[in-house]
Amino acid sequence: MFPVCSSFVKRFFQSLFPAILLAASRPHRAYFTGHSRRNSAGCGIIQINRGKQMKHLILLAGIAFSLAACSAEQAEEHAGEMSSEHGTEMSNEHTSEHGTADHAAIYAEHHGAEIAAAVAATDRPEADVDRDAARHPVEVLTFSQIEPGSTVLDIGAGGGYFTRLLANLMGPDGHVTGQNPQDWVDRFGGGWPPVHGQLIEDRGNADFIVAEFDNMGFAPGSLDAVTTMQVYHDAAIIHDDRTAMNAAIFDALRSGGLYLVSDHSALVGSGVETINSLHRIDEALVMEEVLAAGFTFEGELDLMRNAEDARDLNIYDPAIRGQTDRFTYLFRKP
Repeated sequence: MFPVCSSFVKRFFQSLFPAILLAASRPHRAYFTGHSRRNSAGCGIIQINRGKQMKHLILLAGIAFSLAACSAEQAEEHAGEMSSEHGTEMSNEHTSEHGTADHAAIYAEHHGAEIAAAVAATDRPEADVDRDAARHPVEVLTFSQIEPGSTVLDIGAGGGYFTRLLANLMGPDGHVTGQNPQDWVDRFGGGWPPVHGQLIEDRGNADFIVAEFDNMGFAPGSLDAVTTMQVYHDAAIIHDDRTAMNAAIFDALRSGGLYLVSDHSALVGSGVETINSLHRIDEALVMEEVLAAGFTFEGELDLMRNAEDARDLNIYDPAIRGQTDRFTYLFRKP
């Protein structure tokens, strides 16, 4: 509607405004004859004659200004609606329905080349590249749907396999922090400092912290995503409070933030019984604990499922290592 109103006001002003100027410049009173002529510039000019009151002219000017204001309001409202609808459409396309096949396809369309480059980076350590066949980094990063430029926490980073992949993908506008508990540093971390240092030097958007799973110290709303890749069970092994851990992760994530959890499956109903002996965890328990913290379940990547795994061997047993039945869940903070 507003384009019609705007066009009317434009024509009205073209006729009226010169008359206002002319009347204002004369000492006598003026009135409108109701007729108009065209000036040399093509604008309509209403003929001015003596006899009527200037108040008629002022009244018409007021009507014109009111119509102009109406038109401007309608235009602004329409533009706002268009902008809002467009923004909502783009936002929904790129941020809703995490975990679904449709959204993963949208994410891959936007960031597939960046993911491929992150995995193909020539400065990745050879030991990391050797793990790719079992870890499926392209598919996992695509499923995670973590946007480049995000601030990410990689829990249980170890030597930094997944931390480096995330740093590669996040780019210079993002940041990734790898976390390891003190127990791991004491027992396994002798060779980590140079590896971590090289990653920090190579990328400049990564760092590492030593902190307990249930006390990592991130400020509320400071993270866009959190990942824990095959180490959720370790929080139970070292007796950290997983309820406190998930609550802290929930608080540290912004609204809409993502929580990616992948681990080795234990027998259904086993709870934490085989965690120490097999390094596996009952996925139903993980689901229960994460949902209890307030997260919503967004979807599962079943690429690393293995129905042939009886789930009764230690994950480091040569007979099953690298081929365990693994669940990969994506959660979101509402």
